[in-house]
Amino acid sequence: MDYSKEITYLTSPDVLFQAITQNLESWWGKTDRGVAEIGDEFKTSFGKAFWKFRITELVSDQKIVWECIDGQPEFEHEWVGTKVYWIITPIGNETKLSFTHAGLTPAFECYDVCAPTWDMFISTSLKSFVETGKGMPHI
Repeated sequence: MDYSKEITYLTSPDVLFQAITQNLESWWGKTDRGVAEIGDEFKTSFGKAFWKFRITELVSDQKIVWECIDGQPEFEHEWVGTKVYWIITPIGNETKLSFTHAGLTPAFECYDVCAPTWDMFISTSLKSFVETGKGMPHI
């Protein structure tokens, strides 16, 4: 079963969309650029480890899909070929995020580290960033 998480934020779809496409360093980790178009690539790093992603789908304020195209060292290469889905849905004055890292399953060596780390970034850091302007990225 792929890693998935749903969470509701007290923010607009636009603010959430911008956080995921332009402000990754504010809530996730060191990133070399924002992403604005299908085909854009970016790299995020955590110390010596890094992942490189390509944007395969981008629908303003609604959907973002990243495909992992590279990663180093050790088990980070397990992510290569996986996809990360960000589905954004307005619900009154709140916004629901349906997040799936397709391919990240309990069979991965990194699952026991990656799943709780995604939990922290999605449920705590991203939530804090879009609701208060202050995230807790890994820098």
